[in-house]
Amino acid sequence: MPTLTTLLRVIAILVCVLLPFNSRAMAAGQVGTVTQVQNQAQVGSRTAVVGTPVYMNNQLRTGANARLKITFSDGSDLTLGENARVVVDQFVYNPSKSKGAVVLSAAQGAFRFAGGKIEGMQEKKVVVNTPSAALAVRGTHFWAGPIDGQYGVLLLQGRLNVSNQRGAVTLSRSGQGTDIPLRRSGRKAQR
Repeated sequence: MPTLTTLLRVIAILVCVLLPFNSRAMAAGQVGTVTQVQNQAQVGSRTAVVGTPVYMNNQLRTGANARLKITFSDGSDLTLGENARVVVDQFVYNPSKSKGAVVLSAAQGAFRFAGGKIEGMQEKKVVVNTPSAALAVRGTHFWAGPIDGQYGVLLLQGRLNVSNQRGAVTLSRSGQGTDIPLRRSGRKAQR
């Protein structure tokens, strides 16, 4: 029968051997990092500070007068304004197969997205689902959020398809935008 000292040594060895595997597995699931934070912000249940890791299915939240910037592993940036909530539904970056995907769900507040290396992938999908419309992103930097009682989308660079059950519009020139009524009884998206 093993002694207590032998059992403790075996446990210590197992912890030393298995802990690095668990850390590597967690790092492998990391899709981004907090690179800037101002005032109250959270990543999942953790208070956001510079360096906080971001994983798929994390909810990103900001409070009043807060900002939160996430840099994904491909260099894409997502910046949340105050009182915003965004979930990272999917993030895939596989340069060896030239595949990439970013799918975000923006539940409230304003945000800015600036694409990184995923934009250069042969097979790519960048979609942001909002309460008002789905945004299909193509080589794009854009801003979206509530403004003047509507949901606004402003193209800063690239091309952006904005669609919902009432219609669709393609923004293809920097400075173009669309406003989408927040009420269900609203009109079609307009340029």
